[in-house]
Amino acid sequence: MSEDTLSGSTCTSEAMIVSRLRKASGKTFDYIIVGSGPGGGPLAVNLAKAGYSVALLECGLDAAEADSMSTPNATSPCGKAAGTAGTYATPGAFGGCSEHEFLTWDIFVNQYKDQSQSERNSKWVKGKGVLYPRGSTLGGSAAHNALVWVYPLDADFEAIVELTGDASWNPAAMRAYFQRLEQCEYLPRGAIGHGFDGYISSCTYDTRLLEMSKAWKDIAFAAEIMPESAKTVNPMRDVNHPAVAAGETGTYITPMHVSKRGGAMARSTVREHLLATQRDFPDRLYILTGALATRVLIKGEIAYGVEFLAGKASYKADKNYSPPSESERLAVFSKNEVILSGGAFNTPQLLMLSGIGPAEELKKLKIPVVKDLPGVGANLQDRYEVQITARLKEPLDLVKACTPGDPDDPCGKAYSGGKWVTPTETPFYGPYASNFICATRITRSTRAKRLPDLFLVGLPYPFTGYYPGHSKKYDAGVWTWLVIKCRNRNNGGVVRLRSADPTDTPEITFNYFEEGNDAAGDDLQALMEGLRYARHCLQHPDAAQHIAFEEAPGASVISDDDLKKYIRDQAWGHHASCTAAIGQDSDAMAVLDSSFRVRGVKNLRVVDASAFPKLPGYFPVSAVYMISEKASDVIISAALSSSEKDMNPSLNAWINEYYH
Repeated sequence: MSEDTLSGSTCTSEAMIVSRLRKASGKTFDYIIVGSGPGGGPLAVNLAKAGYSVALLECGLDAAEADSMSTPNATSPCGKAAGTAGTYATPGAFGGCSEHEFLTWDIFVNQYKDQSQSERNSKWVKGKGVLYPRGSTLGGSAAHNALVWVYPLDADFEAIVELTGDASWNPAAMRAYFQRLEQCEYLPRGAIGHGFDGYISSCTYDTRLLEMSKAWKDIAFAAEIMPESAKTVNPMRDVNHPAVAAGETGTYITPMHVSKRGGAMARSTVREHLLATQRDFPDRLYILTGALATRVLIKGEIAYGVEFLAGKASYKADKNYSPPSESERLAVFSKNEVILSGGAFNTPQLLMLSGIGPAEELKKLKIPVVKDLPGVGANLQDRYEVQITARLKEPLDLVKACTPGDPDDPCGKAYSGGKWVTPTETPFYGPYASNFICATRITRSTRAKRLPDLFLVGLPYPFTGYYPGHSKKYDAGVWTWLVIKCRNRNNGGVVRLRSADPTDTPEITFNYFEEGNDAAGDDLQALMEGLRYARHCLQHPDAAQHIAFEEAPGASVISDDDLKKYIRDQAWGHHASCTAAIGQDSDAMAVLDSSFRVRGVKNLRVVDASAFPKLPGYFPVSAVYMISEKASDVIISAALSSSEKDMNPSLNAWINEYYH
């Protein structure tokens, strides 16, 4: 099998994509991985480097591969200077990434079972729900997120050790995985807790952003709280310092997963790592884009392959969806294991389509039950987010110069060439070289038991969540504080199959607040306190001098009850996790053991955000990369210790049976 026939992301037409996938169909690999994001991507690289052949199935296209198919007006703050790959790379384009036709799927979710309550959200789309973008490209959802790079809490891993008895999840071991994958570019080499030779680059913003916009700096740091560690071991107020992972609070500088490529900062994900590995090992790593996995092939209770559809837009969440034209069955087969890394929505969907999940639900759709696992699709968790926005007396300097979508956008020109509208001594790449986040706050509500449960993000424009067209709502005259509720009590969300059609999207209901299992209202109370804290920051004299009035929730929304109503009506989230959770052997709702193995099905694992029993930390992307590194060690160790060369010794017979 050559690189030309199976691997590569250079295809430029639908016909070429389908042709490549047909050539792959029927082939046997050591491992099959479904999903190329932070869960599946690092694992594919590590297995290939360890000498194994890997088929990596990705339903979407690579950003560069998609450029030849992009529409002329692909969403980008850099206008015609950036196609799909340019939009993907530009940190300030994360809003455009989340609406780009080739980078994300449009999943719509229900926040409540009570539709009348759901419809109160201003982001509700009639007949659909609330938009929840998911990555549909090489690199997964790390290709469209806001690039926030935050280490989890040590307690997240201590809890898994306590839950499972598996000491390999201890915080020191997990920090070592972070150090293995990170390439820190903002601290001196050897800084505690960081890695400097990994594949995910991390940088902080150019401080000239604030030097050139006094109002931005005033508002971002008004009423700041100096962390204790900043006085001694953490003078840069690095949010990824071990003191923060231990539970410290304060005002921090939060890096992005970006790299200083050629001067301007560019998004850094596992995509670049995958493509580099494919070039180095073309006979081992086969990246199969345009492949929608439809079911895991299972004989008895042993996984041995994956069936898929070929085409660039075969899933109904795709903005360019068209029904697959081919009815032929395409499949790849595995000598060793199948690993699912499709994320919190698509991994449980694929498990259920394969007969693994709540038996009663599967029987309703006439899906043969392979293994009754009621926890598949249950335990859905997310962070709650709600915003307070303030109208400024004057648009912010620097930011007001940006004219997203305009070919002559000064900010776009600065990003592409390093030249600002006024000369600078060294190249200045402008606001688009950042995610606009120049200060963050970690604090705790009165409902937090021990660890912080609130993370605040300040942004110099209106960001109120995801809805169709949200990336085009740019206004330099508004400041937003996002209040993010972490460590939520509620884990009552559910993912269920809408139908047995693999091109259909699942039915997703988060069961917010009291609809879930937070009867005491702890999450709602904490969010309300977070809004009050954000107001306190805006009312500090340093910020107040620049503010005309509060736009949302508005000066008339004062009482606890009114603030809670605002939260119920407008909250949202984008960190879905935990729908195929690791758990105890005695727990009927546990889907995985601590080695990521699906209970009751051999040679099948899940490695993505759905594996967490509780949503970790503050932002999940670093944690998912970390568990992918851990899973790599676990899987390679299992292969080396196996008494059989191939874990599926009857594979050839099963393949013959499949085709006949």
